[in-house]
Amino acid sequence: MKARGLVRHTGRWRTPQEVWLLEQRKNVEAAQREWADRLERLRRDCQDPTRSSVAIASIREIDDPLAVPALSAAVLSEPQLRARNWYLEALGRIGTSDAIASLVAIGLDHADAETRIAAVEQLAVEQPPLATAGFLAALQGPDNARINRAAEALGRFGDASAVLPLIAVLETEHVVVDPGTGGEISATFTPGQGGLSTGGGPTQRRLRVRNEAVLEALVRLTGTNFEWRADAWRAWLASEQNPDGFDPRRS
Repeated sequence: MKARGLVRHTGRWRTPQEVWLLEQRKNVEAAQREWADRLERLRRDCQDPTRSSVAIASIREIDDPLAVPALSAAVLSEPQLRARNWYLEALGRIGTSDAIASLVAIGLDHADAETRIAAVEQLAVEQPPLATAGFLAALQGPDNARINRAAEALGRFGDASAVLPLIAVLETEHVVVDPGTGGEISATFTPGQGGLSTGGGPTQRRLRVRNEAVLEALVRLTGTNFEWRADAWRAWLASEQNPDGFDPRRS
C-alpha cells in the first residue's frame, strides 16, 4: 500500500490528499467549537458592567468565517433582542456564503418579527445575489407566511428581477383537508363544476389566498399598482421590457 503512495491514517489506508482534507476538516471543526466557547464567554462578560462595553464590541466586530455556526446558533437561542442584533451584525460583517445563507434563514423563519427584519436589513446593505436567490426560492414554497416574508425582503432590496416571480405568487392556491362530515351533506366546487357529497372521511378542497406583502413589494418595486390583476401586471412588465411596443404574445 505504501508503494502505491497510500498512508495509514485513522485505521485506514488513504491518499495524502484524503489525509490533508481530513486534517483540514478536523481543524475547522475544532475552530468552530472554539468560537462557540468564546462567544459564550463574551456573552457572559456582557453582563459584567466592567467588561460589557469591550465584550459587546468584540461580538459586533467578529469577522472570522469560522464563527458563523456559533453566531447562527446564538441568534436562535438568545432571549434578548439586543444581543441577537449583535450576532446579526457580525454575520453581516463576515458576509461569506454561509453567513448570507444564515441571515436569509433567520429573515424567513425566526420566531421573532423584529429579528427577522434585522436580518433582512443586514442583507439589504450589500444586497448579495445569494440572498436574492434565497428569497426568490422561498416564493415557491407552500407556506403563505414564508412567501410574504420573502416578498417583503425582496421589496426592500429593490431588485427589479424579482417582479415577475412576485407576480406569479400574487395569489397562491393550497389544498386544504377538511375533516369528515359524519354523515352530513356538504357542497364541493372545482373550476367549472360543483356537486354534493354525503358523509365519509376527510375531503380536500383548494383555497386561493391573496398575499398582501407580495402586492406591497410589487408596488414598491414598480411604482404602480394593478392590485390583484396578474394579467395586468404581466402586460405592464412586457411593455416595460419592450419599450417599442412589441408584444411577444401576439405571435
